[in-house]
Amino acid sequence: MSTPSFDPAKPNVARMYDYWLGGTDNFEADREAAEAVRRVRPNVAEQALDNKRFQTRAVSYVAGRGVRQFLDVGSGLPTSPPPGAEPAWLSTHEAARRVTQGAVVAYVDHDLTAVEHARALLGAGRLPGVVATAGDMQDPEAILADGDIRAAGFDPDAPACVVLACVLHFVDAATARAIASTFTRRLAPGSYLVISVGFGRGRAGTDFASSYNAQAGPRIYAHSRDEISGLFDGLDLVPPGIVPTSAWQPDPPGAPLGDAETAILAGVGRRP
Repeated sequence: MSTPSFDPAKPNVARMYDYWLGGTDNFEADREAAEAVRRVRPNVAEQALDNKRFQTRAVSYVAGRGVRQFLDVGSGLPTSPPPGAEPAWLSTHEAARRVTQGAVVAYVDHDLTAVEHARALLGAGRLPGVVATAGDMQDPEAILADGDIRAAGFDPDAPACVVLACVLHFVDAATARAIASTFTRRLAPGSYLVISVGFGRGRAGTDFASSYNAQAGPRIYAHSRDEISGLFDGLDLVPPGIVPTSAWQPDPPGAPLGDAETAILAGVGRRP
């Protein structure tokens, strides 16, 4: 993989997400772009935090069921809570290894800049069994066969967990379903898919590119509830099923939920 040219003056989606989470791995251009999005979508940082908290709870749940390998696809940066913050959320490898020591974790992203940042954050091999590599979620077969992921200890014949957190709304519904169904078909029995995705409340695909104009306007597709439900075909849904991110097994139970009008739904499915 060639090393991407690094330009701190150009906003990067992964670093913008890091900023919304309260992280420090971002630059002025990222912060300005993130604030531009916030002006259009005032609750974007709250949604980012709710999603990361859901992801932490879901990974912890799956690790607690004996799964020892995790693929975080479309991962962005393996951000951790800022110093002094209450650890209400963790990066994928931290959440998995808090439950299962030595869990294999691969961060996969198509953005080469994000991959290089992730490798720097992970200490370039300082954590055996944890890797960051380039990969396209639209090619699950290539991700599962990736040499770096296999070298980290990934066993395709053993149960695994694929995390698709807030990435499937960057493709249309048919493509999203193909991605999820391919992973479901290729993973071993006892595997899990962790999914969160933008909810379009039944509307047709909506172009929110103007909200992201500082990062060249990636299109976000508004998926219907039926389309999101279809992502879990062939899987047994873990209770409470498909719900807003803040409502998926809140910790502690009965904790106040986020905005009831959240535009992100989430669920965890297990392959029988």
